[in-house]
Amino acid sequence: MKWENTTSLETFLSILNSNIEQTETWLKQVIQKLPREYSTVLVFDVLTGLRPSEAATSCSLITGLSENQNLPRYLDKELMMLQHFRFPEMFLRKSKNAYISFITPQLLDLILETKPRIKYSAIDTKIGREGFNTQTKQLRKLFATKLRTSLPQELVDLLQGRVSQTVFMKFYYRPLLEDARNKTLTSLQTLRDELIETVRTETH
Repeated sequence: MKWENTTSLETFLSILNSNIEQTETWLKQVIQKLPREYSTVLVFDVLTGLRPSEAATSCSLITGLSENQNLPRYLDKELMMLQHFRFPEMFLRKSKNAYISFITPQLLDLILETKPRIKYSAIDTKIGREGFNTQTKQLRKLFATKLRTSLPQELVDLLQGRVSQTVFMKFYYRPLLEDARNKTLTSLQTLRDELIETVRTETH
C-alpha cells in the first residue's frame, strides 16, 4: 500500500507541476538557437512522442538506412509509420519500449536533409551551453496532451510504448491504423508546421 500511495502522489505532483504551454514556448525558443541537427531531433521527438534517447536513435537509424537504400525495413511508406518493433535491440527494453510512430513526408524530408547522428546526452549538453534549462523529458507530455483531445488513451499509450496486459487490450482493441495515423497527424498539424518552418528558416 505504501508503494502504491507514493506512486499516486508522484503522479499527481507531476501533473500539478507540468506546464505544457511553457514547454511548447521553451521548445520554440531552443530550436532557434541550436544547430539544425540538434533542433531536428527535438522536433522529431515532440512530434513522435518518443523518449529523447529513442528519438536520437530513430533519427540516426533513418539516416543510415536511407543512405543504404534500405529505409523500407523501418518505414511503412503507405502508412508513413516507423516500425520501431522491427529493431528490438534498439527499441524494446523491458519496461521502456517503442513500437510505432507516425510521421509526415515533411518531417521525413527534414531528417533526410539534416542527417542527424547525435546522442541525446549531446543535445542536453548543447541546450545547457546555450543558457537554457533542460525540458526534453517534458516533450512526451506535450505530445500526449495534444493527442488526448482526439485519440483514446489506449492509442496514446501505444504510440508511447505502453501496452497494458488487460483482456480488453489483448483480445478486443484493434485500432484502425490509417484512422489512427490521420487523427495523430491532425492533432499535431499546427505545432508541426510551426516547428518545421522554424527549423528550416532560423537554425544554422
